[in-house]
Amino acid sequence: MTLSTGAKVENSRMLAKYEDALGSAQRAGKRRRTQAIRAKIANSRKDFLHKETTKIANAFGLICVGNISGRWLQATNGKSSADASTGMCRNMLRYKAIARAAMFVDTSEYLSTQVCSECGSVGGPKGLKGPGMREWVCGDCGAVHDRDVNAARNILRLGRQTLVEGSSIHTA
Repeated sequence: MTLSTGAKVENSRMLAKYEDALGSAQRAGKRRRTQAIRAKIANSRKDFLHKETTKIANAFGLICVGNISGRWLQATNGKSSADASTGMCRNMLRYKAIARAAMFVDTSEYLSTQVCSECGSVGGPKGLKGPGMREWVCGDCGAVHDRDVNAARNILRLGRQTLVEGSSIHTA
């Protein structure tokens, strides 16, 4: 998760932490041990997500989240995106925001990484593409952007516009 403040919450990578033990148990045919390791992974992931989403819900009165498809993320990023549990995170943020009388807004992520959050020009990074490219400079205003922080700021801007227009808002 990346916040519009620039703060980043890194993926807990619970599956990667227990992957060797899980693989050994599966190859050895130890069904109960495999189930125990899977439960440990799921519980650790949920605990991490609960702690992080609670911090976010307590800190902000408006939470805007991009409506990216978890299935698409998993198809493009594999196990690491499944391990991040984006859908579970979004659901936790939604109900925690509502419980705290905050506003939760789903917004479109379309072009969120390619629009300059400073001047609004569309175009984004020229030439370099892919997950390794983390920063880019706007050709119009010269602002230097971290790809994820820029997207978070654009999602917040779109969420605020949604509030003004009055659609797809979840409140208490």
